[in-house]
Amino acid sequence: FLTLTVKNVYDGEELNKSLSDMAQGFRRMMQYKKINKNLVGFMRATEVTINNKDNSYNQHMHVLVCVEPTYFKNTENYVNQKQWIQFWKKAMKLDYDPNVKVQMIRPKNKYKSDIQSAIDETAKYPVKDTDFMTDDEEKNLKRLSDLEEGLHRKRLISYGGLLKEIHKKLNLDDTEEGVLLQSK
Repeated sequence: FLTLTVKNVYDGEELNKSLSDMAQGFRRMMQYKKINKNLVGFMRATEVTINNKDNSYNQHMHVLVCVEPTYFKNTENYVNQKQWIQFWKKAMKLDYDPNVKVQMIRPKNKYKSDIQSAIDETAKYPVKDTDFMTDDEEKNLKRLSDLEEGLHRKRLISYGGLLKEIHKKLNLDDTEEGVLLQSK
C-alpha cells in the first residue's frame, strides 16, 4: 500500500494542475522497469484534505499495489521506501523529496481476506464534506469553489493490470463514466 504526496496548494486552479500532474507522474512511475516487472495490478484513489491552519489543500494518492509473489523474497525485485521516494520524485519532476509512505496491508478483521481489507482501505478516501466544512460560510464557499475547480474532470479512482480486468469482469460501473443515478 503506497501513499504518494506532493506539496500543498492554495486554490482550485493549482489543485487542478497538481492533480493532473500527479496522474501523469503516476503513469510514468508505473512504467519504470523495476516497478513494472513486479506489478500485477493496482487500485489508485486520489484524496484531497484541507489543512485548516493555512487553508491549503493536500492532494495525495493511496495506491493498492499488487505484486508478484517473488517481490518480497528477492532483494533484487524489492523496492524500498527510499527507492519509492526517488521514483516518485523523478516521475513528478520534483526538486524536493516528497513524502511517500509504504506499508504492507494486513486484514483489520479476521473474517476478511487480505485483499478485501486492502481494497476497503484504498476505496474509502476521495473527499468527505466533514473534512472541509466549517462554521464559516465564506470559507466553506471558497473551499467548495476550489474543490469544484480542482476536481473538475478528474478521475479519483482508477485501476490497472489484474485489478482493472477484475473490475471489468465484475461489470462494475466506472466510477467516473458509469451511471450514477437511475430512477424508474
